[in-house]
Amino acid sequence: MAKMILRGSIKPGYDVFIVIVTMLSIINWVLLMISVPGESNVTGLLIFMEPIFTAILLADFAYRLKLAKGQRWQYMNRGGGWLDLIGSLPYGRLLRLFRLYRVLQGFREFGWRNTIRWFVAHRANGTLFLVLGLLIIVLEFGGLAVLWFEANAPGSNIRTGGEALWWGVVTVTTVGYGDYYPVTPGGEVVATIMIFAGVAIIAIFTAWVASTFLNPSSGSTSASGSSDASSASASEPAPGEARGGEHHDDAHAIIHDLRERLDRLEAAIARRTDSG
Repeated sequence: MAKMILRGSIKPGYDVFIVIVTMLSIINWVLLMISVPGESNVTGLLIFMEPIFTAILLADFAYRLKLAKGQRWQYMNRGGGWLDLIGSLPYGRLLRLFRLYRVLQGFREFGWRNTIRWFVAHRANGTLFLVLGLLIIVLEFGGLAVLWFEANAPGSNIRTGGEALWWGVVTVTTVGYGDYYPVTPGGEVVATIMIFAGVAIIAIFTAWVASTFLNPSSGSTSASGSSDASSASASEPAPGEARGGEHHDDAHAIIHDLRERLDRLEAAIARRTDSG
């Protein structure tokens, strides 16, 4: 895992999420630089989004530093950890381009085919990270779109960046407080898109939670399997050596467990029959 951290890759699903957040933060920065001074409502939304990007990128830096066990100094120097740290802060946003390049380089070394295979094999986790990225996209661009239509409309109640962001959160989560709502046709179209996006996000998140509870071991399996995919072939035993014995032992353990469960079930049925 530490070697994967130094190359900029952790897990494809997680890395895709970080790519989305990094690209959005750079776009957010560019929009802040070119925004018209009089458009304080749009600027306010962009400023509100910046702490979200900063928190995610700082958490990513801390996560990579934690996983780089025994090689944290190498990560901070050769792995560009100090660039990740400074780039996570609002005044070092230009350095986020390095994070983007390094993560994409990790994808290239991992292999695009292996990335697709990972998403196929870990559909629940991969979809969850994609949905989290989609959520941030919907909140930012949905807020910007509704401000475009509503900020200067007569009778509108969504006029500032904070109001647009709050309305977006309430709409995507399908809560619908009703304290803020669009009054223009364009704003209503944006609201409709965000409602459908919110329903899809909640449905996918619910499916991920159910999959996690039904397959509790899938998380640890995916974490170890994906991070060591590039080095697995080097340590893989030759056909017929240790693999056959391992499968044999596993089969005996499964059969033994099934027998114990069957015995317990028969005993429970017998007790219930006797008590009846």
